[in-house]
Parts: sequence; C-alpha cells; structure tokens
Amino acid sequence: MKSVASTRASAQAGVRTTAQQLLVFVPARRSWPGGARATLGPASVVDFLALQADGSAEAGQAAIAALPRARATDLVFDGLDVYTTTLEAPSLNEARLRQALPNLLEERMLADPADCHFAAAPAPGRSVAADPALAAAGGTLLSVAAIDRATLSRALEAFGQAQITPRAAYSELYTVPAPQDGCFCARIGHGKGLLRTGQDQSCVFDLEDATAAALALAVRQFAIGRLRLYGQPGEPTAEWASALSAALQSSSAAGPAALPRVVVEAAAAALHPPSLGGAVNLLQGSFVPSGGFGFSGRLLARLTRDGAWKAPAAWIAVCAAIAIGGLNAYWMQLEARFQDQRASMHRVFRDGFPNESDAYLLEQARRSVALLRARAGRPSADDFSVLNAQALQLFASAPVGIVAGVEYADGVYRIRFKPGGADDPALRNALQARAPGLGLVVHFDADGSARLTPQGS
Repeated sequence: MKSVASTRASAQAGVRTTAQQLLVFVPARRSWPGGARATLGPASVVDFLALQADGSAEAGQAAIAALPRARATDLVFDGLDVYTTTLEAPSLNEARLRQALPNLLEERMLADPADCHFAAAPAPGRSVAADPALAAAGGTLLSVAAIDRATLSRALEAFGQAQITPRAAYSELYTVPAPQDGCFCARIGHGKGLLRTGQDQSCVFDLEDATAAALALAVRQFAIGRLRLYGQPGEPTAEWASALSAALQSSSAAGPAALPRVVVEAAAAALHPPSLGGAVNLLQGSFVPSGGFGFSGRLLARLTRDGAWKAPAAWIAVCAAIAIGGLNAYWMQLEARFQDQRASMHRVFRDGFPNESDAYLLEQARRSVALLRARAGRPSADDFSVLNAQALQLFASAPVGIVAGVEYADGVYRIRFKPGGADDPALRNALQARAPGLGLVVHFDADGSARLTPQGS
C-alpha cells in the first residue's frame, strides 16, 4: 500500500461563481500549529469543496480568509476530533437535555465531559416503537456529538476573523452514507480512512498499514461485502481502492479465518450530499450562529425558531403604534403653539404699526422700531456713530497704525488693516475676547478685514 501516493493535489481551484454550499474541512486538531496552544487563523490553509446548484462540485485549498464566496458555509471536522454515538435518553426539554448529556456520556468518553460541547438531534431512521421498554419509559433515541469546546471555539474564531459565519458544523462521518445491505462507505484523505459503521458510529484505519489489520477486523466484525471509497478530487481514490483490495486478500490468506470477499470500489463523487441531512449540527446552545451580533443575534435566532417570534413581534407592533401615535399628538400640540405665537405676534405688530402691511413682520418691526428711535433722538445699536465709538474702545489697546480704513454700509461696520497689521493670532483672540464686554461681535473674514456687528443682531 505504500506504493500509492498519499499526498493530494494542493493547487487552488478557482470557483467561478458564488457556490450554493461551501464545505470547509477543518484540519485535525493534532495538526494545528502551536503545540499545546494550537490554534487556527485567517491565514491557515484548509481544504474546501464548493457545491453548485446544478450538482457540480469544485474542490481546492485556500487560506480561510481567501475562501470562495458561498450562500452557506459548513465546517466539517476531522472524525477523530468529534465523538458521535446514538443514545437512548429520557424525554426532556432542550435546556435540561443539554445539562444531562455530560452525565449520560461520561462513561463512554475518554475526554473529560466538562471540557466538551455537546449537540444532539433526533436519530433518523429509528423508531422508539421498535423498543417497547424505551417507549414505556417515555424515552427517545438521539444522535449525539461531542467536541472539545476549545477546538470548536478557536475554529469559529478563525472564521469570524475572516468575516465568515458558518451555518453548521459536523463530523466528517456524515459526508458518506450509512451502511445499507452490506455496503459500507469510507472517506479517505491525509493518510487515513474513516469507515462509517452505523448511523453515528465509525472507525479509523491507517492507509499506510500494509496488512490493513484494522480494516480487516472491521470487515470480519460487520460482514462487509462492498466497500465504497470517497475522497477529495485530488485524492487517488481508484489507486487506494486497488491497494486496499489487495491488502484485504493478503490478510485473508495469512489469517486464521478467511475473510468474506470484499469488493472495494471508488465512488465517482467526493462525498454524498444527501447524507449531510442527517448530520448532528455542533452549532447548538451557546454556539448558535448569531450573524455577528453577539447576544442580540443569538436571541433573535432563538426567537425565530418554532414560531416563538410571534408574541414579541405583536408587542413590538403595539409599542410602535403607541410611539407613532404619541409623536403625532406631540407634533399637533407644537403646531397649535406655533399658530398661537404667530397670531400673538401679528396682534402685537398690528397694535404698534396699524398702517404697515402683514408681510415680513419681523423685518418691518425692526425698521419701524429703528425709525421711532431715530425720531426720538436715540441711536440704534447698528448706527455708525454707536459702532464707531465702540470700535474706538475695542482697538484702544491695539498697536498704533495697523488700521488702513473703515467702511460702513447697511448697518455693517468693517475695518480694513494694513498688510500684516492683524495677522497675529494673539491679537485677534484678544479683540474677540474684549468685544462681548462692549456689546459687539468681531468676525475676521478671509480677506483679513474685521466685521463688527451688535450682539443679538
């Protein structure tokens, strides 16, 4: 068997369009860089398989950050990184079942259940009615998967850094069909094979084992008559099929008991897509996809399941209707106040100036008040004499000889300076700081001149 090349092609496969589904094969945890603190990153290279809507598939390798676009992305974990089994469990709600799974699996697992994340789904193809004792006890049959929590967290973190939100995550076991009528399926790659021996059971064998001892034991134990091999398109599946067939024949001839004749064949596809429907999705509980919105996203995902969104949606609609009604009532109240103030302004103006027209009330009121002040001998705040006197007080402490001229038009008093006369920022700040005390506002325009206006104008 060592004559077969065990390294698959690593050339990039360019996916021409957005894939319908992208399967990303997460490397085995034991191969992650970093030793005890092994982790993935956006630059980590992974295998992928892009499934198109027409049933075609394109495979390749790419960094996580450079994966092709897809409508849905699924993570496929190495079979040795995920423990899967079929479990008879009592009928409990989701929260209590999640608490009970570590205790139910404690004696079956080598890993510490406290370090694992558990997921469960109804076991497909099996009926509780077939087991009267289980049916009488009110139990249920579950497909259960367990994975090291740190492994799942670090993988999801690497994809999150690449702005990829996986839809699901499951074991490599579910990429090949379950056994049926003596036909078993295995997935090969990276020097090992994963043989699916049941709905949620599997065993691993070494492709480099010239005697195929582990595979021969599985053939004898499960009476395998046909073995179908699946693998990535770059994997020499046909060559592995020939090598495994020869190894099994050699093992049968050398063993104490003859093995049943096994037909080993290479599958035409890289995987069996219908089998993915029975996979146990690891993204449950605290790992439910949230779309990148943290707690609010997880809450929204929970509400959208099983119609639980209807009651919150009804309350939101009622609150929105109340808010809109309140805003309209407040707007109508402000509109009524505005009309009252406008009518009051009109009455005051008409009482003071009965001969004026109603157009431009404020402007006409200013002009009429200025005219009355002039007739009474009281200057207005924007008169030249008033502004000129205030300007003299303002510039009393300024350097002598910086003023080039003074202009006055339409109530605007403008001072022009000699070149460089008022370029000092300290001088400008000092003038603007003193102006309010004299009832003025100083504006320095782009041409270097200073414009003086009364406060409140």
